[in-house]
Amino acid sequence: MLLNPFTFHSPKSLSEAIKLCASLEDAKVQAGGTFLINNLKLLKRKGSKTPRHVISLRKVKDLQGISEKKDSLTIKAMTSMRDIIDSPLLAGNMGILKEIAQNIGTCAIRNMATVGGNLTCRYTWTEMPAVMVALEADLHFMGKDGKEETISAEKFFGNSAKTDGLLTQITVKKDPKALMAYRRVKKTPHVDIPLLSLLIKTTFEKDRFSKTRIGVNTGVDFAQCDKKLEDFLNQSSRSANTAQEALTRLSAAIYDTRASDYKKHMFRVSLKDAINELIGRK
Repeated sequence: MLLNPFTFHSPKSLSEAIKLCASLEDAKVQAGGTFLINNLKLLKRKGSKTPRHVISLRKVKDLQGISEKKDSLTIKAMTSMRDIIDSPLLAGNMGILKEIAQNIGTCAIRNMATVGGNLTCRYTWTEMPAVMVALEADLHFMGKDGKEETISAEKFFGNSAKTDGLLTQITVKKDPKALMAYRRVKKTPHVDIPLLSLLIKTTFEKDRFSKTRIGVNTGVDFAQCDKKLEDFLNQSSRSANTAQEALTRLSAAIYDTRASDYKKHMFRVSLKDAINELIGRK
């Protein structure tokens, strides 16, 4: 048997899911299932304890879909990568989310994997955390007591992605003037998980960087901003030398801690390339 026995629960509403989370001991929540099932197999092979209950959110319609207001975009936690790729609401610079989702796994994985699962699985290498940090997204959770809590993506991952609540949705403020550049380096030609990923978001005011946000995912630590590099770019102009000089203004601890020379090099190549892309765009 590949898995230890467990009781499978399939609630059809958010309220039912919250009640199950509150009433069941030793339970795990399943979003798309692409992380959890493999993790349960691994725990069994190691002889470790596995949960007695699995709560699947697959049938909870309250947690699916994308909507927009004039100044914000809302993505429900159980929205799949396929839904993101196909959504007509992700237009303009928000189309960057389609590019990122398209890079995640295979077609079969994208059909199952969800935004909420990617953000809350607590694997440090997943794509969406750095993206949501750079986009200054807010994550909305509902606790077992039914109370709602909103926390910024930056603060959530700064706390090692720990929560007792259930992620219900993500909101992103729209800024049509912002330019974005995304970079991802996969681990090996045969292992399509990211060795690193980053998103730079900025605007230009009279050819000067402004409101720059740089979300970085090293694959070792949880996603974070490079504040030092952000400050440098926000004092810089759109010039041919900016990207090269930026490489001397990095928060070295983000990129160099427990990183191989190759990984350090690829971060710098990716950052320089992304900055040059932004400089070259109008």
